[in-house]
Amino acid sequence: MQLTIRPETPADYRPAEVLTREAFWNLYQPGCNEHHYLHQLRASPAYLPELGYVAELEGELVGHIAYSRTKIVRADGSEFPTITFGPVCAAPDHRARGIGSALIRRSLRAAKDLGHRAAVILGDPRYYGRFGFHGCERFGLTLTDGKYLPGLMALELEPGALTGVSGRFLEGFDYVPGGEELAAFDAGFPAKEKGFTESQRDFQVIYNLGYQVIEHGFM
Repeated sequence: MQLTIRPETPADYRPAEVLTREAFWNLYQPGCNEHHYLHQLRASPAYLPELGYVAELEGELVGHIAYSRTKIVRADGSEFPTITFGPVCAAPDHRARGIGSALIRRSLRAAKDLGHRAAVILGDPRYYGRFGFHGCERFGLTLTDGKYLPGLMALELEPGALTGVSGRFLEGFDYVPGGEELAAFDAGFPAKEKGFTESQRDFQVIYNLGYQVIEHGFM
């Protein structure tokens, strides 16, 4: 079957939310909130619709990726614009077939062509390293609390773009997960049972690996 990667259209919005919910359900937590995040992101100024892509197999939607504006805030308060992708997903019955990789590579090429200079993401370094992402300690980039995290990674779309750029990574869209709003939104989808999975345990290990670098700490 031929995989087709094409730009997302408004007609894809709801199907992409359904797909995202299926892909993330019980993956990182009981249930998920990624479909709600995606829905809310589209109403935010941070949303970059020109970088949204879908993957199709014989007309069936099997993958999706979304992008948002983010930034690095330097110590002096100046800002360096970046972009972030996510959620990115493939249909559960089509995983490990290169769909996510195809979406990431296609959209990153488009981002570069549009003049974006660097992408910063939060994800599993065991996966995203294949696309050229490096741990942000290499660039002096931290979370908002000043900590490094193995899952905080950056890719220079323009060679050398992050040289001399160090600071704290800030999301362009302030999403607060959980609560009644998520429950009400999720009620519009088919009922699914929440549960614990080993992938949730794995995610918590990576999520809790944040650390600070103490200058001359071994002296």
